[in-house]
Amino acid sequence: MTSRRYVEEAVAAYGAGAYRAALISIWIAVAADIIDKIRVLADQGEGNAVRLRDALDKASADNQVGALQKFEKELVDNAHKSLELIGAREAVELDRLYLDRHLCAHPAFIPGGEELFAPSPELVRAHLATAVDALLSHPPVTGRKALERFGLEIDSESFPEDDERLNDHLRASYMDHGTKALQENLVKVVCKETLKADQPLKRRWRHTRTARQLQKIAPTMFDEQLRSVLGSAQNQLTDEGLMALATGLCYVPGTWDALHSGTRGRLEELLRVVKAVELVEKHLLFHGPLPFAPVDTMLLARLEDIVQPGALRGAANLLGENFGKKPDPRLIPSLTDLAADAHSYEGGAAVLQVLNGLVHAMTDQQMATLLLVCEANGQIRGSVLGNRQVNAMRWNSPQGEKSKAAWAIWDARGETVREGTTA
Repeated sequence: MTSRRYVEEAVAAYGAGAYRAALISIWIAVAADIIDKIRVLADQGEGNAVRLRDALDKASADNQVGALQKFEKELVDNAHKSLELIGAREAVELDRLYLDRHLCAHPAFIPGGEELFAPSPELVRAHLATAVDALLSHPPVTGRKALERFGLEIDSESFPEDDERLNDHLRASYMDHGTKALQENLVKVVCKETLKADQPLKRRWRHTRTARQLQKIAPTMFDEQLRSVLGSAQNQLTDEGLMALATGLCYVPGTWDALHSGTRGRLEELLRVVKAVELVEKHLLFHGPLPFAPVDTMLLARLEDIVQPGALRGAANLLGENFGKKPDPRLIPSLTDLAADAHSYEGGAAVLQVLNGLVHAMTDQQMATLLLVCEANGQIRGSVLGNRQVNAMRWNSPQGEKSKAAWAIWDARGETVREGTTA
C-alpha cells in the first residue's frame, strides 16, 4: 500500500532531525492506509466501507474542500467504529497523532506569543510505533468480518482437530497480524460461546479448545478477557450454564481463580448431585483428561457413585466411547482400588464394567495389578458376574509379560466359577 512510502519519508525526516516533517508524514501514512483499506473493503462488499468510499469519491470529484476536511477529521473514528480496524485505545492514540500533526502543520493553531510546536524525538518515535502497531502492520480486515469468518470455521469440517494445528491456524489467521481489538474480541466471543448450554457439546468443546490455544498464544491478554467475561456472566448462570462451565472453561487453566466464591460453591454442589450417568455420557466429563483443579478432584470423588450397580443403566454409548482414547491416567488406579474394596458380587462386577471401558488405555502393569486385585477379592473371583467382566477384558487388554503372567495366575487358580453356582 502507498502508506509504506510515507513511512519511509517519516523515517528519513526523523533521521535528518526534521521532527515536524516526520510527524506530519506519519499522519499522512495513517490517513493513506485507512483510505486504502476502505477501498479494499469496499471492493469486498463491506457496506460501511462502500458508503465511506463513495462519500470520499464524491467530495473529491466535486472539489468539496470542507467535506474532504471533515472526512479526514473522522478517519480515525470511522476506522474504529464503522470498520472496526482498530480498538478504542488505538483510536485515542491515533487521535493524539492527528492533533499533534495539526500543531506541526498549522502555525495559526499556536496561541499568540508561544513558540511553534517542536515535537521531541521521543514523541515522534512513539507516534510512529503506535501507527505501525495499531494500523499499518495489519491487513484490511474488519474485526466484525474476522469474527464472522471464525464463526463459519468452527462449524466447518476443516476446523483443525489437532491442537498444534489449531494453534498455528489461530496465530496465522487472527493473532499474529490481527489488531489488539480483534484479538480481545475473539477471546471474548470464544469464552462466551463455551457458556451457551443450548449449543451442542461438540461445538462448545471446539470453542474450549480454541480458548486453551488462545491462552497459550497471549496468556496475559487472555486472562484479562476471561475475567471480563466471567465477571459479568457467572452470577446469571443457571444449572445448565454451570454444567457448560464445567465442561468448557474449567478445562482452561485459571478459570477457577476467576470465579466468585458463590459460583464455586454452586458448581461444587451441582457436581456432587448430578446423576452419574449424565456425568459420564451426557456431559462427557470423564472423556480424556479431567478438568483442572479442583474440579478434577470433585469428579474423582464421584467414581464411587459411578460404579454403583445400575448407576450407568440407560447409557446409550459404549463406555469406551465416553472415556475416549486417552482417558485421564488417574481413573484406572482409582477404579482398581474400588475393585479391591468391593463388598458384593454386584458391586465388584459394576466396577469391572466401568474398567472394561478403560481397558484399551491400561498399561501392562495396570492390567497385571487389576488381575491380582480381582484374584484376591472373593466378591469378584467367586462371582459369575465378576468372572464375566474379567474375561471380557482378556483380548482388549495389554499383552505384555506382566499381564501374561497375571493371566496365567488367574487361569491356574481354579476353573472359572460355573454360571449359576454363584451369583
